[in-house]
Order: sequence, then structure tokens, then C-alpha cells
Amino acid sequence: MPDFLFAEFSGQNINSSTKIVQTNGRDVVGQGAGLYVADAQANAALMAAHPRLVARSSNNRYFRALPDGGRIPVELAGAKADGVTDDGPAIRAAANYARAIGAQGIRLAPVRYRVEKIPPSEQVFSTNPPIQLISTDAGIDDYGGAQFTRQSGGRGLVHDPATPGTIIELPLAASVTAGSREVQLQAGLGAQLIVGDWVMWQLGEFPYDPAETPNWDFARVEAVTGDLVRLDKPVPLTFSPASVAGANKRLRKLRILRDHVIRDLTLSGTDVEDGISLYAAQRVTIERVGGVNVGAGTVVAQYCDGLTINDCWQDGWWSGQTSFGAAFAFAETRNCLLNRPRARGTISLIKAEAGAEVTVIDGNFENTALNASGQSRGTDVVVINVLGSASVTVHDLTVTGFGGYRLIETSNGQAGYEGVALLSGTTRLEHPSAPFSIPLSAITGTLDLTIAGTREIYNFARLRHWRRRFVLRDGEYLYAYGPPGILAKARVYASSGLTIGASSQLTGFWLGRQSDNGTNLADGPAAQLQPGVDAHVPCFAGTVGGASWTYRNEPLAILCTTAAAAGLNTANEFVEFEGWFAQQQDLDTVISEAAMRSGGDGRDPLEALFPAYDLPAIGAGATLAVLLPIPDMVADDFIDAVRITGGLGGLELRGAEAQVGAARLTFVNPTAAPIDRAAADLAVAFSRAIVGR
Repeated sequence: MPDFLFAEFSGQNINSSTKIVQTNGRDVVGQGAGLYVADAQANAALMAAHPRLVARSSNNRYFRALPDGGRIPVELAGAKADGVTDDGPAIRAAANYARAIGAQGIRLAPVRYRVEKIPPSEQVFSTNPPIQLISTDAGIDDYGGAQFTRQSGGRGLVHDPATPGTIIELPLAASVTAGSREVQLQAGLGAQLIVGDWVMWQLGEFPYDPAETPNWDFARVEAVTGDLVRLDKPVPLTFSPASVAGANKRLRKLRILRDHVIRDLTLSGTDVEDGISLYAAQRVTIERVGGVNVGAGTVVAQYCDGLTINDCWQDGWWSGQTSFGAAFAFAETRNCLLNRPRARGTISLIKAEAGAEVTVIDGNFENTALNASGQSRGTDVVVINVLGSASVTVHDLTVTGFGGYRLIETSNGQAGYEGVALLSGTTRLEHPSAPFSIPLSAITGTLDLTIAGTREIYNFARLRHWRRRFVLRDGEYLYAYGPPGILAKARVYASSGLTIGASSQLTGFWLGRQSDNGTNLADGPAAQLQPGVDAHVPCFAGTVGGASWTYRNEPLAILCTTAAAAGLNTANEFVEFEGWFAQQQDLDTVISEAAMRSGGDGRDPLEALFPAYDLPAIGAGATLAVLLPIPDMVADDFIDAVRITGGLGGLELRGAEAQVGAARLTFVNPTAAPIDRAAADLAVAFSRAIVGR
């Protein structure tokens, strides 16, 4: 029998001995050719359900499309890949037919298909209809390198338990104790469950978004006794329904996407909200999926456990249509792994919130996002956004493109719900200008910086420790210098009896660099210090971290100031600073360990201040010894420095001797005329050896 088109089936009188027919196209010769079989599955009911792939001859014989290598080519259902025809109906029809006959899935060519969102006539959605629903029946969705492009907004591929069936809400009637496997439902709801059902528990709510919950998991029903339900795993936290005003005090019977693979697809178009959106999924792998100008992310996941994303990417390259979200976004997820994620022209690489747990290996982010005027988005860009008790661990990260961004943000303004981020391996940053902020305490490996062509490498795996204690006295204005290098971590402890602030005993404790005034931790916007509390000082490149690119390799500078007549001379109050420094690996000179120790906690630094001290007149060529009362000085103290505001005015300091309760200073006038210096602040900086050193 000669070949004919699928559209010509109804006019063909096909002999009863013919079981398989080869068409030479679907609607036109050469496009959508395929094999069709007359068997027990080919009947009127199958044709009514799948008219694009089942036909009837003129002598009432039914033929159905045969899979090619186990899959149904979408061209058999009418996909044209011409950039004009909406191929979405054909692709969905092929997928539905493949499930109906038990085929492995659909087959697409590595070409561009125009795929618009599902119209209400096919499926009713409350908001943002997708272009395709992910079926829980198919184990693998292999798109063969195809690209889906679209002209209208909405979402891409979506799994939502509400689409294949209703989500059944089962509120709890009683509290649950940590470790318990039994939950009590409200009266009559136990009838909704049978042994073997899958449920998700949602217990508790975050304060900033009641739709999000910190305690969730999937479980299987093992027994139902009235309204008492036994699950196959324990609830990890004690929970009381009375503690939550919202809905998240319930079990939810729903359909979970499980053991599924999605691979080899590119999604693109105008105003596409997200690429792949998963809600309630377990053990899902997404491979080689990309998004071009996708707004909210190539992958958006919520309530997912065991999500693996390999070699996926997003390119938000249109200047006027810059992607407004993260390339990969997670909420209430755990065991999520991203291998080699790539993004450019987006606001973020990763966003994790609401307790999400994410691990990233070998991430790459190009900061090329532009606003409508073609300018860099600056601090709007946050490479890693970790909010609401979420955690993200990144091993090896490269960021290129514009500087001026934020590398990590861990707060959404809700106190106590900060996220946690950790950068291990090598964090490589390469920009013409410096980033706005780098949270140095998040780095545990190597920081490899190239800013405006200058490369510096810092090792955070072996930090250098430095400590200094300041025993406080009245009227101090005491400088101390520490080592150079990036301050990776810092701790400051103020003794419990100390008052801190502008009108208190400790008026200032400044951290900066030798050429930079730094930040006052005792008062002002920072206000880090509290009596009797270990204050862990946030260290960011650009602020107290000392990686503001002008001063990062200058010595750390600490300025400690106290009020006059503050009662500190006999109070034994102190402030202790402890810092950990990452130093350059490629410097020609390296600070020795001995130098680090000698500049650290070997001595207690002290200072005695004599405001407006009037030094007596000294005759030509004469010598004058001055005894300055310093009640807590002892004979074994070291006088480190003597300073007079405005300088010595021609005099010379020939001697400085520590005595019991006083310092003896010797001045000489080497000139041929008397010198009567005007009154000025005079300070004696001294220290004493710490016992055991």
C-alpha cells in the first residue's frame, strides 16, 4: 500500500490483513511521518481521547501512533517548530497519549518550539497558567535539547499537587510531642486517609509570611484509628496548634512528584515568571535546563526534599527585561544540591528562604544585570541571598562582571531569623571595581581577588590570631596597632561592670586601619559592645574587615577612649579585642609569628592623660625633671610613648622612668633661648608584662 498523510486516514480503505501503516507526513509530506498500528489498544475510546494520534479508516479500522524508540515524537501530534504555530497543544497531546499507552515519554528535536501557556479551555488555573504540567506518572522528561520560546507571560513547567487532584486539608486537634509518630486530627477527618497514603505535615509558621513553615516533611500513613493517625516517621519538634494563628497546623494529603528526571531543555520568552516550578517533590533531578530572560528563576522549588540540579543556567540578557529574581530559588527545601549552576544578567544566583537548605558546588555568576538606562544594578544585585533561617553552603564560586554588588545577604529585617551562608574552596571575584560588601566571616577557604587588574589571594583556611586587652583608666585616648591583612573574624569583650556610650565610662572603641578612622563599636550606629557580653563583630570588606581596597593591607588600628573622672583607675574594668586575620599568600614579606605575638597580648596597654598640662619654663641649655602622678604605675612598667598635643616646641625628651605611683620625665632645652611652652594635653602611654609571659 502506498504511503499517505495522517490527515488522509479517513479516506483510506485499509485491508484487514494490514496491521501497520507508514504515513509520509501528518498534514504535509515530510513532516510528522510515522508508523501506526491496528491493535487491541486502537479503538474508538482511544481516538476520542487522543484524536491527534489515533485515526479511523473509511472501513472503520482504528490505527494508533507507535512510539519511536519508546517515545512519541511531538511532530506526530502536529508540532511544527516554525516559530509561528503554538506547539504547546501538540506537545501536551503527545505527552498525554504517551502516558495513556504506557510509552516512555515524548521526543522533541533540538530545535525551537513556540509554546504558549495552557488556555483555560484545556485546564483551569487560578493564576499564571504554565506551558506544561509535569506529570507524576512519567519517570523521565527528556526534551532532547529543544528550546521552548513564548510571547505571553506565565510560568514554564509546573508541578503542583492541586493540578492532578485536590489537596485535602487535615487540621490537627491536639498537640504533638517531639519524637511522636501519632497525630490527632479534628473530628471526622480520619476517614479521609487510608494506610499507604502520603501526607505532608506543616506545623508552625514563620512570622513574616504565614504561608511558610519551619517544620514540614513527607510521611506515609501506617495506621488510622478513628481520627488518630500513625505516621512512618517522628515529628521532630513539639508543636501546639494553639501556638499558630494561621493554617499551618495540619496534615495535607497531596500528590508528590517523586523519582523524576527533567533534562535538556531551554525556556525563553518575554515576561516568563519562572522556568521549572516544583511544589511538593522528592528525589527529583534536573539536568542541562536553561532559562533565557526568565524572570523569577530557571528553577523555583518549595517543599522539595532531595532535589539535584546539574549544569543548569539562566541568562537574563535583555536590558529592558532584566530578570527580577534569582536564577535558582528555594523555600522550605532540604537536601538540595546544585552542581555547576550558571547565571548572568540576573539579580541573584541563589535565593534561599524559609528554612531552605542548599549546597552549591562550582557556582558561576556574571554580574551583567542592567537597568532600563543601561547602567549596572549596583547593590540591587545579591549573589547569594539567604533569609529566614535558611542555609547555603557554596564550594567554589566565581563572580565576574560589574563590581558594586553585595556578595551575600543574610537578613530580611526579621530579628532572629537570619540566614547562614558559608563559602568554602575558592571564592574568585574579578571586577573593574570593588564589590560593595564581602561578608568575610562566611569565607573558610581561599579568596582570590582581581580588582582593576590587580590580583590578591588570601587564605582563610589558616587565619592568624591576634589579641589585645585594654585595662581602662580615666581620660584615656589610647591608640594600639595590630597586624595588617583582612580581618576575617573579630570578638570584643567588655567587662561586666563597665558603662558604655557617649556619656559613660567607655566613650569609644574604634576599629579601623592606620589611615582610616574606622567604626566606633561602643556608640553610634554600630553599638556592638554590651557589658559582660562577647560581641562578635560582623566583618565585611569595606568596613571593619579592612578590605576597603585602599587600606586592607595597612595595620589594624584600635582607638580606645574613656571619660575623665570616670572612676576607672581603681575599678579594674577592661576591654579585650580578639581578631583573626587572613593575609596575602603572595606577599614578598610575611609577618613572623614572633612579631604577631609581640604586638598582641604580651602586655597590658595603659595610658595616663593630663589635659591642658602647663609645663614650666626651661632656661637656655637647662634640664627639667617633671614628676607626673599616676596612681596605678609601678616601677616595673614600660613607658611606651609620651605625646604632647602640638609637639615639644623645641624641647627634647631625654628620659622617661616608671616609678611607684608616678612617671618621671626629663626635658632638655638645647637652644640658646628660654622655652615656655603653652599648656597642652600630655599623655603617657605605658604597659606592663602579663603574668606568665
